[in-house]
Amino acid sequence: MLSAQAMLALDRARLNTEITRHRDDHLNALVEQASDVILIIDEDDRIRYASPSARILLGTSALSGASLVDLVDSSERRQAGYLLRYARSTDASAVDGGSRADWTLHAADGRTVRVEVSCRDLRTDESIHGVVVTLRDVTNQRRLEHELTRRLFRDTLTGLPNRLFFDERVSEAIAADAGVTGVLLVDLDNFRAINEALGRETGDAVLQTVAARLRDTAGGFLTARVGGNEFAVLAANVAGVEIVDEVAVRLTDALAGPIFGDGDMLSCTASIGVATTMNAGTAEELLRHADLALDAAKAAGRGTWRRYDPSTSTAVSYRLELRSALRQALQDEALIVEYQPIVALDTGRMAGLEALVRWRHPTRGVLSPGEFIGIAEESGLITPIGDWVLATAIHDALEWQPTGPGSYPYVSVNVSVQQFRSSGFVDTVHRLLSEARLPPARLVLEITESLLLRDDDKVWNDLKRLRQLGIRMAIDDFGTGYSALGYLRQVPLDIVKLDRIFISTMASSTRQRELVRGIVQLTRTLGLTVVAEGIETEHQRAISHSIGCGYGQGYLFARPMSHRDAIAWTAPATGSTD
Repeated sequence: MLSAQAMLALDRARLNTEITRHRDDHLNALVEQASDVILIIDEDDRIRYASPSARILLGTSALSGASLVDLVDSSERRQAGYLLRYARSTDASAVDGGSRADWTLHAADGRTVRVEVSCRDLRTDESIHGVVVTLRDVTNQRRLEHELTRRLFRDTLTGLPNRLFFDERVSEAIAADAGVTGVLLVDLDNFRAINEALGRETGDAVLQTVAARLRDTAGGFLTARVGGNEFAVLAANVAGVEIVDEVAVRLTDALAGPIFGDGDMLSCTASIGVATTMNAGTAEELLRHADLALDAAKAAGRGTWRRYDPSTSTAVSYRLELRSALRQALQDEALIVEYQPIVALDTGRMAGLEALVRWRHPTRGVLSPGEFIGIAEESGLITPIGDWVLATAIHDALEWQPTGPGSYPYVSVNVSVQQFRSSGFVDTVHRLLSEARLPPARLVLEITESLLLRDDDKVWNDLKRLRQLGIRMAIDDFGTGYSALGYLRQVPLDIVKLDRIFISTMASSTRQRELVRGIVQLTRTLGLTVVAEGIETEHQRAISHSIGCGYGQGYLFARPMSHRDAIAWTAPATGSTD
């Protein structure tokens, strides 16, 4: 009986040994096949064992005796040593998955790999007697994560941080509370016109140029692109408000200079809104104040900056109120059209009248175009307003008296870029003329230089179609926008209207007078009629006539007048200023 029990015990021992051997063989097979690198290191952080997969990850599996820390990039060795010490000093069972980190390793074949490191202290295990370090190759994963993070926080066009990144930094700066923090919002004034006229590629190039100027001018402060044509600068925790103001001045000056692209000289000034923590306690409040200041800067005119103060809210509220009321004004017929005569400079005989829209506001009186046309463009109302002005002017012109035998004054109507580019504009003009039975020769459409900035087949074909109908085309405010002299040889035009800035400076500058004389001579050589705008004195009229301008417009002859007064002004008895 005792012998039988002994034999049974021996068989059980042999079975346990066999099970253990199979288990160890299976474990070894798993280690051999694992893609992760498994290392066992001693008390001196030297490698006692490296799994075969080390050859793939590190370019060699002959690592016995090598220092693990020496394989780590020099910038991370201190942290690597700390991790290994931490793994030995921490109860492994208390840490889910052991101690973890990311390391950059230099492989034997020169590659740099990023690995996720997991450490577990198994020095008490009789079969291990060391710290097990597992290395998982996460190079591509981390590269992808970095790219996704970059895309999340970076603007792909300019390379600047985006709005999300900027807003986070604003919150961090305010939380630090180590001084005055300022936010400057930068909005490009006429970017929409450039984008529409020259195309997206040119618009993108302008944005990249502006981004570079802002970054170079901001003096190390964070610069970001926070919208389509809107940028921002964060002056975090500076000594005082005056430093933020200095940044605003530098940014305004930097963007005042022209931008050159594809042979064109473009003007892209900016409005800047400034707010500081002197008036705001939270990031949300600071950003809101900067927005209000930006609206105030826009209302003040192009190429300027404004810092937030309590009165800013009033100015912005006024602008928002006008935007809301303008749509209703169009429905309520609160818009009116006035007319300013255009006369021959030699005889004083009236040749035509320019239609000028006004808004009869219920509480603020009559508003000039400069007070609401910009709002109309921003809100998309400029096209219906322009169409209404065109229809009104054509209808009113029917009642004007002839200024001579068979000679009737023409009506000149301004057309915005948005209106001209709207679908069916030429057909709309043709329909309005046909319905009113006004001869096409009595209509002049005034366009701006920005409409002609790119080779747009639709624009050029529409210009030709309008002239084929008998309608004359004028370019308004000539000389203020772009290098338009080259266009005069190509664009189907009839009239050039010299901007008032030329006329006002000719009297005091001989050089300016000769410049304008050259422009006038060129336009007349091309068969174009020249109208001098803004003539206010007899001296300006005489100079304009002497250099070759055939016609003039300005307060010297008449201020804008109502339709009823225009009828009387066109009558032969009062239609001449001889």
